[in-house]
This record gives sequence, structure tokens and C-alpha cells, in this order.
Amino acid sequence: MEDVRPDRAFMKELTSLDRRLSVKFNGSNFVICYDRGHGEPVNVLRVKRDDGGFRQPDRRDLELLKQGDLANGDSMNRRLDKLAYASYELREKIRKTHSDNIKNMTKDDKHFLMNKIGKVAGQGKPRPAFRPVPYKSKNAVAA
Repeated sequence: MEDVRPDRAFMKELTSLDRRLSVKFNGSNFVICYDRGHGEPVNVLRVKRDDGGFRQPDRRDLELLKQGDLANGDSMNRRLDKLAYASYELREKIRKTHSDNIKNMTKDDKHFLMNKIGKVAGQGKPRPAFRPVPYKSKNAVAA
């Protein structure tokens, strides 16, 4: 197998980011690994193109590692607040969608809904939407 190595400049920047980060080639892609000090190094990031193919590691991968670094950037509380707010917005959006769906379903007339309920419940023939009832007057009319 051919010996494939990443760019030296990339390796220098990677080790300046953290001494325990390294790169290995797994046969089809480069993998950035983290040495925990015991056992095997842990795979952190697989370097690949958008379609999953091979590419050399570059600054994009370094930026991705920097974004995931918990020691830099926002504090942990700030990150948790952002995640909680994003989850809240997602739940509200789902709740509103469900509410709108229920409103849209009840826009149909009650006969249509009763027929649907009867069909789901297996109650047989649908009820008629209009059943003419003959008019009976309370006053007797002489004919």
C-alpha cells in the first residue's frame, strides 16, 4: 500500500492546536485522532469530500476542530443556553404545526368529519348531510 501523508503545514498547525492530535490514513480517508494517554487513539474526525471521497486535510478541518473545542469560545453555560433556546424554538414550531393541522382538519363541515370518524370506527354507511323532514304545522288547516 502506498504511504499517504498529510501536508506538513497542516500537521504543524494541528499539533499547535493540541499536541495529542494526530492524523492517520485508514485506507480510503484521513482520520484525525486524539491520543487519550491510555489505550488506542480515538477517532475525532474523518476527512472527506462532500460526496464521501478522498481529500487532503486542510484549514477547513482545523476550523471544525476549533469550533468543537470546549476550552475556546463561549462558556459552557452560554452554549447550553443556546441549545436550550434552539430546542424550545423547535418544540414551539412543532406545537404550532400540530395546532394548525387540527384547525385545518376542523374547517370541514361536521357531517364530513362524522363520516370520517364513522369510517375509521367501522360504523357502516355514512350519515346523510341533509335529510329532508316534512313540515308539520301546529295549526290545523281545513282543506
